[in-house]
Amino acid sequence: MFLRQEDFAAVVRATPLISLDFIVENGQGEILLGQRLNRPAQGYWFVPGGRVCKDETLEAAFARLPEAELRVRLPLAA
Repeated sequence: MFLRQEDFAAVVRATPLISLDFIVENGQGEILLGQRLNRPAQGYWFVPGGRVCKDETLEAAFARLPEAELRVRLPLAA
């Protein structure tokens, strides 16, 4: 579900947004960063992640986001 930009801006002003970010570390202790292509914060460096969609469970978002951002599936561990 996508909102028009002006509707999304109103939602951002009025409600908290939930996002998941992933810290990906290799064997040498280096952290994976990506440079943002889109506004806001275009050109800044971030860890992979994204917003949890309306009515999406955290489990579903945890499955969706790494695959969308990194093309990998991560196990959900308790």
